[in-house]
Amino acid sequence: MNDMLLTLIEQNLPPLPDTVIKLRDYIDEMGSKIEIAGVVDIISKDPLATANLLKTANSAYYGFSSEISTINQVIALLGIENVKNIVMADSLRSRIKINVSPYGLDTDIFMGNCAREVDFISNWLNAEDRKLSQTLIPCAMLLRLGMILFSSVLIKSKKDKAFREALAANDFKNIAIVEQEFFGVDHISFLAYCFDHWKFDEVLIQTVVYVINPNSAPLSIKKNAYALSIANRIFEPYEGGNEYNTNEAVALAKEAAAQGVDFDIPNLIKHIPNSKTNAHS
Repeated sequence: MNDMLLTLIEQNLPPLPDTVIKLRDYIDEMGSKIEIAGVVDIISKDPLATANLLKTANSAYYGFSSEISTINQVIALLGIENVKNIVMADSLRSRIKINVSPYGLDTDIFMGNCAREVDFISNWLNAEDRKLSQTLIPCAMLLRLGMILFSSVLIKSKKDKAFREALAANDFKNIAIVEQEFFGVDHISFLAYCFDHWKFDEVLIQTVVYVINPNSAPLSIKKNAYALSIANRIFEPYEGGNEYNTNEAVALAKEAAAQGVDFDIPNLIKHIPNSKTNAHS
C-alpha cells in the first residue's frame, strides 16, 4: 500500500462517535426486527446528534413544507436507513478540520461549492425522484471528503507544496492523475474505501464506486451512480460550471437513457447553475 495512503488510513481517518457506532451497529444487527423506538432512544441520548439531524431534516435539502421537530418525524419521513446515513455524514463533517490549500483552492469558496453541490442534487432530483434525492444527499455531503483528508496528510507531511506544484504543472486538470501519483488512488475512489471502512450502506458504497464509470454500474444502482456522476461533472473542483462540463453532464444523462435509466433532461438543464464560483486561488 502507498505510504501516504497508509499514513492517512492509520492516523488521519476520523473515528465515528460512540452514538453513531451504536446506531449503525443496532440497525445492522436487528435487520428486519428493528424497532423505531430503539433508533430514537440511541439518537435522543446525544443532544448534538439530535440537533444536527433535525437541522439537516429541516434544511432546504429535503424541502419539507412544515417544521420537523422530533426524531420520530424524521424517521417517518425519511426512513431508518436514510436517518442513519444522515447522522453518519453529519458527524463526520463536524469532526474534520478543512484546509484545501494543497489543491490551490480557497477553502471558504470550496466549502460553498460543496454546499451548492448538495443543493443541486436536492433541487434537481426532488422534482423528479424524491426517494433518490433522499438517498444521495449524504453521498453528496461527503463527495469531496477525500480531497479534505488528502490535504490534511499533505500538510502534516510537508508535501503540500510539492502536490500543488504537480497540479500546476498539469494546469490543474485531471487531478486524479496527481492524486494517484501521491496516494495511489483518486479522491472519489478513496471515498468509496472510507464508506466501506465506516460501514455505510452497501448501496451508497457501490454508488460511489461507480461515480467515475456509471455505465459499468449494476442496474440496481445505475441511476444513483449516473446522478452522482452528473453532479460530480457540474461541480468539478476546478472546471465545474463551465460550458464543457455542463455539456458533459447533459451527455451523461443521455448516455444513461441509452442504458435504460431515464432522467428528465429538461428538468436537469433547468437546475444546472449558470456558473460556479471559482475556488482556484
